[in-house]
Amino acid sequence: MINWSIFLAAFGSTGIEFLEVVAIAYAIGSSGYVREAIWGSLVGFIVVLAVAIALGNGLQFLPLQPLQILIGSLLLWFGWGWAKKSVRRLASGRRAGWIDEQVLEKEGITLDQESPGFSKLNFLIMTKSVALEALEIVVIVITLGLATSAWSEAIAGTGLALILSLVVVIFLHQYLLKLPEVLIKLGAGVMLSAMGTFWLGEGIGLEFPLDEFFILILITFYGFTAGISVYWLKNQLVT
Repeated sequence: MINWSIFLAAFGSTGIEFLEVVAIAYAIGSSGYVREAIWGSLVGFIVVLAVAIALGNGLQFLPLQPLQILIGSLLLWFGWGWAKKSVRRLASGRRAGWIDEQVLEKEGITLDQESPGFSKLNFLIMTKSVALEALEIVVIVITLGLATSAWSEAIAGTGLALILSLVVVIFLHQYLLKLPEVLIKLGAGVMLSAMGTFWLGEGIGLEFPLDEFFILILITFYGFTAGISVYWLKNQLVT
């Protein structure tokens, strides 16, 4: 039976991260630095993949209770951070920098325009951008997989997110501005927060009614709280 909650959590949370990486790579490539964008992306992913293998192999030997606490804390940290940022953006009407036509400028990236041939600086800029986002992706996928053993759903959701990100940015970039990226990130943040709360609670010995179905109640609660927060912040900004 497919664990749809893990699939959707992996797809939503990693999708935004992949979109940001691909958008930056596309912008750097469009600026005339295609080789730097490609090689920087590959090196960044390879480095993080090596870290992921070491991290995954190490975490799987932890006892169940400390592992649940660690997984819950990580997911809650990611989810809360994403939800808080998304609520503020929705309230103020702002969007993520990578969704703008001037991606590099909005993300505070300044390319080296002077070095002839292959630019090592632009290569390092791309590598760093990919590595930072990929590390978040890896941590999320590993924690989702370890918590539920639904590795196939976590990996499938991540793979689909990568493919759709490439398609959207490369072939449908003119429609990128219509993408509700803030709502997607808020939804992912709410889901990760709910799952993190559940597994952290189990790790410290709490017993939830309805077992894992209680996650749906947590998602509803966090979603309602986020909606109220957006409404309240909007009124604060108006007054």
